[in-house]
Amino acid sequence: MVQYCRKCGQELDDDAEFCVSCGYKLNETPTQNTVKSKGNSEFVTKLPLILAIIAIIVSVAEGLGTPMLFGWDNILAAMALGIIGGIIGIVLMEKLDEPLIAAVEFIATGALVFMFIGRFGEISAVLFIIVAILALYFKGYYANNKKLWAIPVLTVVLIFVIIIVGGALYHINAENSITVGNVTQNIKNDGYGYFDGSVSGDIHVDSTFDYLEVTINFYDSQDKIIQSTIGWNDANPESGKTYTFDGMYFDQKQPAKAEIKVIDSVSSQTPLYTENITISTTSGV
Repeated sequence: MVQYCRKCGQELDDDAEFCVSCGYKLNETPTQNTVKSKGNSEFVTKLPLILAIIAIIVSVAEGLGTPMLFGWDNILAAMALGIIGGIIGIVLMEKLDEPLIAAVEFIATGALVFMFIGRFGEISAVLFIIVAILALYFKGYYANNKKLWAIPVLTVVLIFVIIIVGGALYHINAENSITVGNVTQNIKNDGYGYFDGSVSGDIHVDSTFDYLEVTINFYDSQDKIIQSTIGWNDANPESGKTYTFDGMYFDQKQPAKAEIKVIDSVSSQTPLYTENITISTTSGV
């Protein structure tokens, strides 16, 4: 007949006299103080579950409060991860009695949320890490079913696969959804030791974006950036609409060329569109 430890709930052999998990003496008759202590202990051991639920709620709230400049896809991914990863961690911790694997799942969830929305996901990331620590402290450092290690591993691997594949498909579609044209330049030597003017043009949007920005970088004859300016940006630009951009220039150095870049987030490292034009300055005197 299987018996359970009255203190920690560990499953034990029927002839066990002491709990192999917490060392509790099984044949002792619980006193009133012991029963009261057990009630307090049960409340304390529920803290990981309570904080896990709070962490899930906070991750959703943080996602909704994240600026659209991060991209709606990143925001949705962070919220989905907070919910799904948090629930998986709770199931591992409470239903399957796998505190060590649950702790890894919580830590992975917090790290991934932070990866998608940065400092806007700090609170939920910290909460998930605290839940992991409390789960190990109150539940133990054991893993009964080694096969379940695949869950946190697959969580991380699957997310990176989705990021890579989804990012590639998105970039291809996004590149085909914008058209830049009517590019003109008007840089003059004003005769007082300065060059001023602008590079302008049109950008046509054929899809839905959370954010778009046209940046113009001005280079000297040694291919060094002299000046960088934003010619146009918009959150949620309308699909099917054409916008005008205008990148102003004012400096003592004569620009040799200008690079027009279109990006879809302030942190984007890969532009959706790039065009280089040679600058032909005129005299404004």
